[in-house]
Amino acid sequence: MVTVARKRLTYEDFEKIPTDGNRHEIVDGEWFTTPAPNLDHQGMVSKLDRRLGNHVEEHRLGKVFVAPTDVLLSKNDIVEPDLIFVSTKNSSILTKKNIQGAPDLVIEVSSPSTAALDRGDKLRPYARSGVREYWIIDLFARSVEIREFGRTRRVRIYKEGQTFTSALLPGLELSVSDLFSALD
Repeated sequence: MVTVARKRLTYEDFEKIPTDGNRHEIVDGEWFTTPAPNLDHQGMVSKLDRRLGNHVEEHRLGKVFVAPTDVLLSKNDIVEPDLIFVSTKNSSILTKKNIQGAPDLVIEVSSPSTAALDRGDKLRPYARSGVREYWIIDLFARSVEIREFGRTRRVRIYKEGQTFTSALLPGLELSVSDLFSALD
């Protein structure tokens, strides 16, 4: 039996992908394409960007970025999370062109079409690269899932009527109901 090794894609390959309105990412050397997001998705991203961005700026905690922003987690893991927080302490990973290394926080706004990718293939490189927190905002379940990858590895899930905080963003408390009011 002959085994043929497939080529694992890199950032050089990623830069050759034509701009076509879709989101392109390379995870563990494999190319993933997802369609342009819908308006519910974009409304949620916009609301999160305002909430986090204003808080981060007011308290001088670091910087918040929205997709499309290339994040090079490794040679074979190039992702474009919906929102990204890089703390002031971790700002050395920021370049003019992209983010080279693990952000402190990545947020994906998930829908039924992206849930498997968000909870599977993309979860692994976030965990192994040094991302401290990964939030999955589930539009279908109307929930917020927070995965912590530091010394304490845990998963917290919040539903409408609940609020949540993050040690990465001291002083910020978010209401799940308020976040999802963007969809009403």
